[in-house]
Formats: sequence, C-alpha cells, structure tokens
Amino acid sequence: MAEPITPEGKDDLTKVGTLRVACSGPAWGRHPKVFLSMVDDAQGRPSHVVCPYCSHRFVYEPKLAKQAAGGH
Repeated sequence: MAEPITPEGKDDLTKVGTLRVACSGPAWGRHPKVFLSMVDDAQGRPSHVVCPYCSHRFVYEPKLAKQAAGGH
C-alpha cells in the first residue's frame, strides 16, 4: 500500500463527499482539468487525493456524502 502524499507547507484542502473529484487548479494558475480518484488509507477506506499539478488536497468526508444523498 502506498503512503499518503502530503505536500509540505501546503494548506490547500477541500473536504468532499465524493470518491472522484475534478481539479482545474487555482484561478491564477494554468493546468488541465483532471479527474482524480481517492486513495485508500491503511484500513482500505477512501481517504484523500492530491492533485499532481497544483498539490491541492481533497479529503473524503463520508458525512458529506450522506448529506448530499439525503438532500434530494
């Protein structure tokens, strides 16, 4: 199992309720829109993903998924 990638000195973090996210970078930057899938933690649960272009971190929060599913 791979170790989690945690960029040093980066506070760019978004909590999401989906296992797949899209990142097109910061407003001032330019990188292609990429679709990223969550990486599993040591227990095999989806936990996070880091954009390889801008190092923005996305963290999976299961309770956000439940809120989105129950809101309709």
